[in-house]
Amino acid sequence: MKKVLFILLLAVSAPAFPASVIRSAKEAIKKKSNLEQTAKTLLAEAVKPETPYKDRIECYQLAAECAKGVYDAENMKLYLKQAYDTTKFFNAIVDMYNRIYLADSVARTPDEKGKVQNSNQKRNHDFLLNYRKNLLAGANWFYRHDQYPKAYELFDVYIDAANHPLFEKDQFMQKDTILPMSAYLAVISAQKANHSDGILKYASLAKQAGQKSHLVQEYIVKAWEAKKDTAQWESALWDGLSAYPSHPYFFTHLLDHMVVTGKLEQGLEVVNNMIKVKDEEPLFWYAKSLILLKLHRDAEVVEACDACIHRDSTFTDAYYNKGIAALNLAVTATENASTDLDDPQTAKDLETIKDYYRLAKEPMERVRRDDPENTERWAAPLYRIYLNLNMGKEFDEMDNILNGN
Repeated sequence: MKKVLFILLLAVSAPAFPASVIRSAKEAIKKKSNLEQTAKTLLAEAVKPETPYKDRIECYQLAAECAKGVYDAENMKLYLKQAYDTTKFFNAIVDMYNRIYLADSVARTPDEKGKVQNSNQKRNHDFLLNYRKNLLAGANWFYRHDQYPKAYELFDVYIDAANHPLFEKDQFMQKDTILPMSAYLAVISAQKANHSDGILKYASLAKQAGQKSHLVQEYIVKAWEAKKDTAQWESALWDGLSAYPSHPYFFTHLLDHMVVTGKLEQGLEVVNNMIKVKDEEPLFWYAKSLILLKLHRDAEVVEACDACIHRDSTFTDAYYNKGIAALNLAVTATENASTDLDDPQTAKDLETIKDYYRLAKEPMERVRRDDPENTERWAAPLYRIYLNLNMGKEFDEMDNILNGN
């Protein structure tokens, strides 16, 4: 008698077997009730190592049916023009895809006897194909409403289906002309959602859309930067510079990297190559002046700045670099000047020094006019210029500015 009672207690306390879970799930699906909780139970059952092969497949299949029930309920509200849950509506489609994929994955692997039991393949294919257009509609809806993480999720499922074995015969990659544009929107969504892997996953396909490919490449650079992969980041910058020389992002960031890492000669080579590609671009000439300034090749800095200003007379930074380079030349000339008062060369050297200060005067005064509030940038240089050119009134003004008067 005690043995019988013990067995009964074990039966009562034991967890539900897959068969009972499956029966309960079928009943819930039939009654269209408690579908979300039923799906959770099925998914939990499917991952248990003791769940039999066939039951695992059926658990996933029924979980997909639960998602369909949720979708149908929201769809009916939409049809009746009642308030419906948009997120739940589209999430249900994602759930259908993910759960059918899980069922298909199990079914494609051999069972305990080494046999593959994939009899549901065609049914699953047709089942999911019915919702493919709505999957894309959901992705676009979330994108338009600035819900970028959700938009990416749906774009991801839509695009990724093209590579899934269930849709191999459909040849979506060759026949679905919307895929590249969907990938482009997926990349933008991933960028706005700070999803670096999402950017990298679809960037190549996104470029086929013909929509601002340079922007896609920029996002690739930012993705590698976010992942802290310096080698890939630098490689992506080089790729961007090669493919899109007119887009300043790649040039400026690559050059900044070279300056920071002390690769000045390599940076100068890049600048010279870009000038050969597009001589009329003032940014390239300014960048050349910046690197030459760091290399202390001041006479060449003046030439590069003049080339930049000739192409864009409003380029304030070029005026600044020219002024600083001229001041450097004045300092060098002073250090090398003759100090022998009886030597005629002394007078010539003093005039050369003044010429350099005169050369610095006009561009530095232009910097002041363009950026009058930024006294830290131009007050000290102008102080030196006016001092050495014996411009008393102007010198006193700079002295007052520097002393906060």
